[in-house]
Amino acid sequence: MNLSDNDIQKVTQLLSLQKSELDKLHDLLANELAILKARDLAELEKQAQEKELLLKNINQLDQAISQQSDLKSLQDNNLFSEQVTEIITLLGDCKKQNEINGQIINNSQIAINRFKGMLQQSIANNSMTYDNKGKTNINLNSIGIKA
Repeated sequence: MNLSDNDIQKVTQLLSLQKSELDKLHDLLANELAILKARDLAELEKQAQEKELLLKNINQLDQAISQQSDLKSLQDNNLFSEQVTEIITLLGDCKKQNEINGQIINNSQIAINRFKGMLQQSIANNSMTYDNKGKTNINLNSIGIKA
């Protein structure tokens, strides 16, 4: 890979920007985990918008870097190999944290669906009917939830 001094400077700058954006993403994902645990939906929506913007920026930087050189060439070049290794490691950390956050969301969704089913079952079992004299009769065949 024969790069001019200008190209070297540009690639170095792009890689630095990429690392900076991935650092922000990593911090955001760690914060997202705390928000998920706190169940703060308003803050989670805000974080989702920030994450979308960061991912868009990261994608644009990927495209800009790929116009300068391919990944293999960057990894093989002593000028860039350390930066590229840091970026790849950080990207892996982001993916792991995102998977953890996704699993928490999935588990929460399963719990919500289970609770929803229990409530629907309880409502179905607690129905109001009329007796043979026309008076209301409430059937309390609960599933065991006591208030």
